[in-house]
Amino acid sequence: MQQMTKYEIDRKIDWLGRYLTARRKAQLAKFAVEEARAAAARTTPVLDGLPRPSGHSDKVARAAERLAAAESACRAAVADSRQVRAEVEWSISTVGDDVQRELLRRRYLMGQSLTEIAEQMHIEYRWLRRLHRRAAGQAVTRFPPVQGAGDSGCSGGRI
Repeated sequence: MQQMTKYEIDRKIDWLGRYLTARRKAQLAKFAVEEARAAAARTTPVLDGLPRPSGHSDKVARAAERLAAAESACRAAVADSRQVRAEVEWSISTVGDDVQRELLRRRYLMGQSLTEIAEQMHIEYRWLRRLHRRAAGQAVTRFPPVQGAGDSGCSGGRI
């Protein structure tokens, strides 16, 4: 087998790290939905029969539009996060060695640092860094199409 260059391994490491980025974007989108809901709750119309300045109903409509846009963005971010996770899981599953698979799973799906992984797996940090690069080099980054469906996850729960 041909030796991979440092550049090729770095590209695979970046590719594997996409899930953590997608997960963070989905979390931020969920926070945006919560903020939009809170803002919409603060701009509810008052139904006491007294005249209100013009534009108050516009605030309610704008708050509803912002909430709908935030929920739509959240659904898209969660769907992207799920697809990327499936791709990264598949890529990690192509690595032959169990220890290397566990290392990649902890790093790229659970988001643990190499220091945490070294402590938990009882492997010297310097050796773990080498093992990480070796494992990342073995991961296949070409993947079959992924099927996805189900709950958007924007109303709560884990991503």
